[in-house]
Amino acid sequence: MPKLSALTWRHRVRLSQGARGFLSLREKVRMRVIPALERRSARSSGEQELLVRGLLLIIGGAREAGRFKMQKIGFAEALDSIVASDPRYQRDAYVFLRDALDYTTKQQKKTKGASVRHVAGPELLEGVRQYALKEFGPMVVTVLSYWGIRSTEDVGHMVFNLIGAGIFGKTEEDSIEDFKNIFDFHEAFVKPFEPEKRSHPDVPAGLPASAPKVS
Repeated sequence: MPKLSALTWRHRVRLSQGARGFLSLREKVRMRVIPALERRSARSSGEQELLVRGLLLIIGGAREAGRFKMQKIGFAEALDSIVASDPRYQRDAYVFLRDALDYTTKQQKKTKGASVRHVAGPELLEGVRQYALKEFGPMVVTVLSYWGIRSTEDVGHMVFNLIGAGIFGKTEEDSIEDFKNIFDFHEAFVKPFEPEKRSHPDVPAGLPASAPKVS
């Protein structure tokens, strides 16, 4: 199952925000650090060293902004390729699966108190179940079915599509078999919202059944 660092999907950097962040850092270099370096003849060697370190930190921040942007673009491009080659599942289904993985790793971190390095198939499916109920409530089966997800094995096929595209990683032990028949969608997503059955269907709850008449 996916072996990702928690940081891979936890950032929520929009492309426009990433671009603005890069430009802001570049402007800082142009307007503050470079002029200061140009006046280095009037400064001590210690001050020059501090300025150089500041420049390196700013450039490093710009590279980080660019890295996040490239990750976001990479995921979008990967989905284009996946959906074109396997139209069984809609694009939004993969976005949901990515967010469900993020939700699962956060829940595991709360429980285990440490960063999660690997999420097994059944663990991801449990996270998918909880996250889907949380996000869609009684409409969960309708939404998942619309996306093409009708069984836990469908989630497995989507995971391995992402693995094939290089978005998710896996270990040698991971297999599509890890996703087969883990839970029934009706039991997981429909039953929680069904009304409780009454022992006397024709009698309103809280009222005793009428006693038989005595002639």
